[in-house]
Amino acid sequence: MGTNYYVNTPSCPNACEHCAVSERIHLGKSSAGWRFLFYADPEWPRDEAFAYWARRALSGPIVDEYGRESSLRELLLLAHGKKDGLRTACTHDFTSCGHDFCDRPFS
Repeated sequence: MGTNYYVNTPSCPNACEHCAVSERIHLGKSSAGWRFLFYADPEWPRDEAFAYWARRALSGPIVDEYGRESSLRELLLLAHGKKDGLRTACTHDFTSCGHDFCDRPFS
């Protein structure tokens, strides 16, 4: 069992009806005993994925799948605290800045 984390991007203040909806974007997952798994957009350069991820994480409030808010600092502390956890090749695609990333959808 694990907990997924998302960023809720705000809608544009001058948006039309079509694009006035905010977006919930997957940031990653924390599972007991495992390293935190960060989600990367498949179009991001792998060597810069952590920087792209951090910019995305700063684009709105961070919440877990249960609606609990978290700061970026809290999420990174959680991920850092799990650095000695297990990792698996089935979900871990690559590493950026010492963090495990997957650029395929996962839950």
